[in-house]
Amino acid sequence: MGFKPVPMARVAILGLRKFRQPVVSILHDLQVLQLEPLSKDVSSLLRNERDGKLTSQISDQLLRVKALLTTLPAIPVTERKHFTSTEELLQTAASVDIDDKVSTLEKERESVLTEIKDTENNIKLLEEFVFFPEDLKILQLSSANSFFGRIPSKKFEEFNKVLQEYKQDIFLYSKPEKDVTYLVLVVFPSFPSDAFANIIQTHDVKIEVVPNLDGKPTDIITKQKSHLKNFKQKLGQINEELTKISEQHYVTLIELEEQLTIENQKLEVISNLGVTNDAFALEGWVPKPKLDQIETTLQKHTRGTTIYELETEEKPPTLQSNPKGLRLFEAFIRFYSLPQSKEFDPTMIFAFIFPVFYGLMIGDVGYCLVILLVCLWVIRRVEKGKRNLTIMPKQLRSFGLMILKKRQMVKLAKAMIPGCVIGMILGVIFDLYFGFHLNGYAFDFLASFGVTGFPEPGAVLNRPSQAFFDPVENVGKLLLFAGYTGIGMVSFGLILGILNAIREGEKKVIITKIGWLAFGWGVVLFGLALIHGDALNPTWPRLIEVNPVAYLYYGLLFGGIGLMVIGEGGRAIMELASIVSHILSYTRLVGILLASVILAHTTDFIFLKALNISIPFAILGILILFIGHMFNIVIGVFVPGIQSARLLYVEFFSKFYQGNGIKFTPFGSVRMFTQEQYTLEQSVIQPEKKKHDKPKIKIKSEK
Repeated sequence: MGFKPVPMARVAILGLRKFRQPVVSILHDLQVLQLEPLSKDVSSLLRNERDGKLTSQISDQLLRVKALLTTLPAIPVTERKHFTSTEELLQTAASVDIDDKVSTLEKERESVLTEIKDTENNIKLLEEFVFFPEDLKILQLSSANSFFGRIPSKKFEEFNKVLQEYKQDIFLYSKPEKDVTYLVLVVFPSFPSDAFANIIQTHDVKIEVVPNLDGKPTDIITKQKSHLKNFKQKLGQINEELTKISEQHYVTLIELEEQLTIENQKLEVISNLGVTNDAFALEGWVPKPKLDQIETTLQKHTRGTTIYELETEEKPPTLQSNPKGLRLFEAFIRFYSLPQSKEFDPTMIFAFIFPVFYGLMIGDVGYCLVILLVCLWVIRRVEKGKRNLTIMPKQLRSFGLMILKKRQMVKLAKAMIPGCVIGMILGVIFDLYFGFHLNGYAFDFLASFGVTGFPEPGAVLNRPSQAFFDPVENVGKLLLFAGYTGIGMVSFGLILGILNAIREGEKKVIITKIGWLAFGWGVVLFGLALIHGDALNPTWPRLIEVNPVAYLYYGLLFGGIGLMVIGEGGRAIMELASIVSHILSYTRLVGILLASVILAHTTDFIFLKALNISIPFAILGILILFIGHMFNIVIGVFVPGIQSARLLYVEFFSKFYQGNGIKFTPFGSVRMFTQEQYTLEQSVIQPEKKKHDKPKIKIKSEK
C-alpha cells in the first residue's frame, strides 16, 4: 500500500436488459467503476436506447425542486431518505404542491426588497441635502432638469466661477461641509448640454437626478423612514411565511434534489449502454481489489449479471493508495504530475522527506512555533468553519486567496506542521530561539535538580551558546552532511529508475542510469579524497605516495561516462554537469539555514546594542527586532517550502518518475441526504485468493 497505485482492471459487465437500472444504481453507489466507451468490436453489435419520457420527467422535477430551494430558507437536515424506486421518487416530488404559493411570495418579496432599496437610497440622499429649505416639488420642472451633486471643496470656487458665465441658464444652491460641497442644480434648456457635461467632468462633480418626491427634505425623510419600517415589517411577514413552508417541505425538497440529480446521472449512463432486445453491456475500469465487492453485490440484487476482466493495451487510470495520514501529500504529487497506474507512487517518500528538509532549513524554535500556530489557526478557521479568515489583514488574505484556494491552504498548513515540529526539535539542538541562545537558562534550571552533562558554553558571533550542535561553528560538517544527503537522494532516485527500467525491459535506460550512478559516486569519492588530502595516484614512482584505492575513483568516473555514452550516445557528455549540480544542489539545505541564523543574530545584535544607548534608540531597536524577525518568518514560510519541494521534484523525481497518469474518475456521487437503494456488500481484499481466474477476454485497444 502506498508505493504503487491501486492495480486496475478493464472489465465488461453483461446482464439482462430488464436489470440495467438496478445495475447502474449499484455501480453509482459503489463508486468503483470508471465508465468507458464500448470496444469497437462490441459496439457494432449493440445499439443505444434512451427513455425520453422518464428523462424529461426527472429533468423537469429537478429544475422545479432547484427553483423552490433557491427561494426557501435553508434549515438543518438531520435525516436521510430512502427512495425504493423511481416511481416513488416522482410521486414524492409531485406531492409537494407549493409552487404557486412560493412563487407568489417570492414575487412579493422581490417587490418589497426593491421598495426597501429605493427608500433607503432616498433617505441616504436626502440626509445629505437636508439643507435645501424648499419643497422638492419646485425642482420638478417640465422646462428644466434638476440635480443633486457633490464636488470637492477645493474645486468649488473655480466651478462656481465658471457657472457665473451661464447665470441666466442655471440655478445653484450649495452648502460646504468638510472636504465636500453639496450642490442643488437646476439646469435650463438654454444651457448647452455638451458645455454642462464638460464642466461637470472637468471639475469632478458627481450628480444624480432629484427624486420625484413632494415636500421639504426633513418631512420627506420622516415619511420615508415610516415607509421603510412598514416595508421591513411586510418583508418579515413574507419571510415568516416562507420559513413555515420550509419547515414543512425543505427536508423533503433537499432529499428530492439529491436523488433526482443522481437519477439524472444514471439515466445518462443508461442511455449510453449497449443493448439488444434482451441484454445490455457496459465497460470500464475497476480497482482490482473491488472486483469481489462488485460481483457479490450484483449477484445479490440481479440475476444473470456477469463481470468479465478484459485484456487490453490501453493505459489504465490511476487511483493513489496511501495511508490516511499521508494522503494530504498526494496533492503535492498531483501538482507535479499524477503517477501512471503501474508506476511507483512517491507520496510516502515526499511525506517523510519534505518535513525534514523544511524543518532543517528553518531550525529555530521561535520561528517554527509561530509558523505552527499560524498553520493551526488557518486549519481551524477554514476547515472547522470558525469565522473564516477575517482576522487576517485584507491585503494578505487577498494575496493568499489569489495564489491558493481555501482547501489548498488547509492542505499546505497540514503539510507544514510536521516540518515545524522537526524544526523546533532542531532549534533546541542548535540553541536558537528567534536567534537568541536560551539553552543555558534551561540547563541551569535542570542543574539545580542535579541533572548535568549538558554542552558547555561556546562563543558564536561573540555570544555564548550551549548548543548540542552549533550550525555556525560546524558549517563544514553541515555542508558535508548536505553532500551525503545529495548523493544519497540522487542514488536512491537512480536505483528506483533502474528498477522501473527493468520492469519495462528498457536495456539502454538501465545502462544509462547505472552509468549516472557510477559517475556520481566517482565524483563524490574523488571529492572526499581531495578534502581529506588523500593521494589520488593509483601507481607512481616510489617517491610519490601511492593510493591503489584511486583505481576505484577513476574506474567509477570513466566507467560511468562509458556506460552513459553506450546508453545515450554523445549527448550523455552534456549531462555530466547536471549529475554533479544535482548532488551539490542539496547544499542549499545549509545555505538557507545559515542565512536565516545570521539574519536572526544580526537583528538581535542591533536590538541589544540599541537598548544600551538611549530610549529613542531602544524604541528603534524594538522596531528593528519586530520587523527583522517578521521578515525572517515570512521567508521561513515560503523559501524552505519551495526549496524542499524543488529538491524532491527536480533533483530526485527526475531520476525515476515519469508521471502523466490519467486520474481515476469513478461514476457516482456522494450521498448526504439520501440512502443507497440497494444493500452494498463490503469490499474484502484477499490478494492471495484468486477468485477471478476466469479466462480474460481480449479486446482491441482504441487508444
